[in-house]
Amino acid sequence: MRIALVKQEVYQDLYVCPAGTSCPQELLFSSMGRVGPIGLFTLLGADFYIVREDKSTECQVYRRVLPELADRVKLLKHRCLNEIPGRDFFRPGNELIQGDCAVDCDSVRWGDYDIVISLNVSLPKRLVRENPQTLFCYMIGEANLAKRKVQYGYDVCLNQEARGRIAVRPGIIDCPYTFVGPRCLERILTKRLDRQSHHSGVYAEINSCEERPVKTVPDVYRPLQELGHPIRLHQQLIEDNLTQVFDAKYFLKLGGRHIRGNSVIEAISAGTLVLMSPHDVTHHELLPPETWVHNAEEAIERIRFLDSQPHVYADWLQMQRSLLQQYVTTCPLISLQNSLAYKRRRAPQITQVGVPSVS
Repeated sequence: MRIALVKQEVYQDLYVCPAGTSCPQELLFSSMGRVGPIGLFTLLGADFYIVREDKSTECQVYRRVLPELADRVKLLKHRCLNEIPGRDFFRPGNELIQGDCAVDCDSVRWGDYDIVISLNVSLPKRLVRENPQTLFCYMIGEANLAKRKVQYGYDVCLNQEARGRIAVRPGIIDCPYTFVGPRCLERILTKRLDRQSHHSGVYAEINSCEERPVKTVPDVYRPLQELGHPIRLHQQLIEDNLTQVFDAKYFLKLGGRHIRGNSVIEAISAGTLVLMSPHDVTHHELLPPETWVHNAEEAIERIRFLDSQPHVYADWLQMQRSLLQQYVTTCPLISLQNSLAYKRRRAPQITQVGVPSVS
């Protein structure tokens, strides 16, 4: 399948690269913030586009998604994220300007793609109508604003869930924001750093920390220092942060707000075992009971046990990787393949498609 990922020049997250870029490493480390669906490039060879802001009603949905930022994100056409008021503590992955990388949406042959995935609604619905053989999907950047029905003239809404549900036709499809394979990040970081993981330390999940940017070890993590593992903290630059996750042996969340679980997916894909309470994360399907901990005392006990039983550590990490494979990659891909085949059966010039291997 040929896949394109597209965002507008006013989107305040993810990759900043020229049109048509497909190199996973180049894309990932250009991100303004999160990892996002980098698996589209590592597993499926997708292409990436930034398009100029379109004035159609559907392409202005970003104003309703984050109304308090709507005017400020327009500055991304001419400035880096850390030059926007209120975003000065961010560290974009590179110094490229989104507006300089953007192309007109009519300059791309979207019909050459089997699936086009839009962050928010980047392409006007007239392009959906003009390309009946292509499956057009959108994902609203803020997960809590995903709707119960598909809108804006598109075929599919990707809802940022990872529940293992498989769709048989276009509509609402489970697909997490961080779409990656079980070893994608580990392979990228091994190549980038030209070494294996240090495999030591406990990475403190950012939502366990109150300060931004994170500079000090939270009190709840201090008892763990007696284990001899350094406490690794969140870093603002995506490459630095992923290196901390990659080099850690454990990814631990203690306290703080409930999270969706994109950071959990990142840790597993980077080869780091996740320990946390399933009640603190939406994507709890990725956590087998053996890896549940609810407080620092349980975390200390579990880490001592795992440090003494390396084969058990390896088994539990493999369990989490297998669950990630199922819920994060395989099920969404089958749903997209089913939806594309369904749409093409009802359009002229039927084309057969299949699900590529993502192992």
